[in-house]
Amino acid sequence: MTRYLNLVFVLVVLIAAGTVFDMKHAAELSAEEVAALKRQIAEEREQIQLLKAEWSLLNRPDRLQGLVERYNAYLELEPLTAEQITLLEDLPVKPVDLEPVNSDSPLGGYAGDVPSIQ
Repeated sequence: MTRYLNLVFVLVVLIAAGTVFDMKHAAELSAEEVAALKRQIAEEREQIQLLKAEWSLLNRPDRLQGLVERYNAYLELEPLTAEQITLLEDLPVKPVDLEPVNSDSPLGGYAGDVPSIQ
């Protein structure tokens, strides 16, 4: 009987050792994956910084002015006028000034008679 019990304990220990080894291997794979993702994030951030620098270089006003002057015959660009954006009639009217409801209020009466916290 003790022999069978010892055999069961040995099997349980072997199964536990295999499970621990499998868990350790999975943790190592996860750590490698996290490290690879961190490297990829760092490379992407570096690429973003490079693209931002290139974008600011390409959008320099003197460079753009030179391009406009060089290709003006082809592009036929003209200065922008306010009428090209909207008409004066399309703008909303100026808000009307309202008289205060209660001049004793610290807000001038616009918020009603709500007591203020002091």
